[in-house]
Amino acid sequence: MPLTDSVHSGVDNLDDLDDRVRDVAGLITHLTTAAAFAARTVRRGRDPETDVTRRTVAQLTLTVGALGPALADLGDAVAHAGALHQLAASPRSTQRTTAIESTRALLHARIDSARGRLNKAGGRLHQQADRLVSLTPTRSHSTTSAVPATPYSPAPSRSR
Repeated sequence: MPLTDSVHSGVDNLDDLDDRVRDVAGLITHLTTAAAFAARTVRRGRDPETDVTRRTVAQLTLTVGALGPALADLGDAVAHAGALHQLAASPRSTQRTTAIESTRALLHARIDSARGRLNKAGGRLHQQADRLVSLTPTRSHSTTSAVPATPYSPAPSRSR
């Protein structure tokens, strides 16, 4: 998930944040769909394949839960970018300069927080995927996948 280190001012902030919000929301949708699909395939019983599918559903839903706060951080960042946009139109003054610096710091903090949350969620999902692979029984050709085949693709960038 690319969240750029540099934060520009004005419309560029909002365009970049729009792209990132759509990416995270799309990822939440994709993982939720995969979890729901996998949950529908779970059979009753305790065979190894069912156990792996249950663990897959649990990990997907935990990851979605971790992505929610990252999306909230991005929502706050959008509010700060909007405030910067408004401040840029106000008359030059010491108060304006202070307000811009403060708001820009808040914007950076929300983006950094979202980036950290996304990295942590991604790392945890990767680690759990490695564990699930080691638990996965040898599949016959007749079994169906517990995760839908549609791959996640990020939204096309509208940034300049």
